[in-house]
Amino acid sequence: MQGPEAEKLAAELGEAIEGSRLQLYYQPVVSLIDRVANEVEALLRWPRDGGEILAPSDFIAIAKQYRLLPDLERWAIEAAFAQLSRWRRATDLDVSLNLSEGHVYAKELPQELEGAAKRHGVDTGRISLEVAEGSLAQADGERMEMLQSLFAVGAGLIVDDFGGELPADKLAALPINALKISRRVVAGIPDNPAHTETARTALRLSEELGVRVIANGVESPGQLAVLRDMGCKYGQGFLFSVPMPAEVLAERAMPR
Repeated sequence: MQGPEAEKLAAELGEAIEGSRLQLYYQPVVSLIDRVANEVEALLRWPRDGGEILAPSDFIAIAKQYRLLPDLERWAIEAAFAQLSRWRRATDLDVSLNLSEGHVYAKELPQELEGAAKRHGVDTGRISLEVAEGSLAQADGERMEMLQSLFAVGAGLIVDDFGGELPADKLAALPINALKISRRVVAGIPDNPAHTETARTALRLSEELGVRVIANGVESPGQLAVLRDMGCKYGQGFLFSVPMPAEVLAERAMPR
């Protein structure tokens, strides 16, 4: 999107961030045994006048183009901790957040997380950051130090969109607590042998590293059955739940 239309949308987005007129929707990550939620992924939504609700794919490019992404993600961090505080007496669900590569490796991020946690009386360990596998492949030197600093303040780190590209020794060097198998891989289960083998690889690596595996994008009973048989314990996808506002989730989620 270019020109006056893009400028208008960017101006509206900037006003929405400043006025806190954005929203987080939450999609549960559930046990594949009993379908009980143990955590949720926070997903940005932008409610606009007229009832339209935009997903990130509709406005993230504009946020990047007009340098609104840092403010947008800072809003998401603050909103996630605020929601954890509101949920405190009802449920102990943890929350994961997607941040851009630039923000994940920003030197100020550990302090941002600690500050938001303190303001809302929530432990930083209740938040995990989802970082794409491709980004972590470049995590050497200073970037590795930044990831370690996030670990030091208690934040979790999830390898998002895992497709088996990172070797075991690289994964072992990262301060991660989960692998999230990509939607593309899960979509190929059980018909695509290569995708099924990638899921098995993730599970084998998780045992070696002592981390969890989450299958993302589970949409059919057949996928669920195969993943269970493999030994996968956690999943996320439309088979279990669509992303929903916090108040709707609160009506469905029971304390663990």
